[in-house]
Amino acid sequence: MSSSLLLLLSLFFPSSISAAVTAQSSASPSNSSTVYDILQEYNLPPGILPDTVKSFSVASNGYFVIDLYGECYVDFEYVVYYALRVSGFLGYGSVSNLEGVQIRSYLIWYGVSYIKVDLPYSDFVYIQFG
Repeated sequence: MSSSLLLLLSLFFPSSISAAVTAQSSASPSNSSTVYDILQEYNLPPGILPDTVKSFSVASNGYFVIDLYGECYVDFEYVVYYALRVSGFLGYGSVSNLEGVQIRSYLIWYGVSYIKVDLPYSDFVYIQFG
């Protein structure tokens, strides 16, 4: 039996998100030069991704693929694991069908499938996993 849980996290934005990562595909929503700029265009905080992005592409339908320099763990309120490749669909204020991201809750790792923010924007990020 698979259950979904909705977790409310207070997101701490890393101050080291200044990597200049160029897009592999020109099919991005605009001429943004970094994946973090594209996240902000979709009203998503740049802090939902680690600062180890090597390359990314975004298709016109919102499907994205992000390659990292290596697997990594980020400690927000919970530990979040990012695989070498992260993919999903961008929507305004949300990321759906997310693959390559897991969150640890009480020693158990769960796949993260959906991320959503409040509109208008607040400091809270909702993560659906399970």
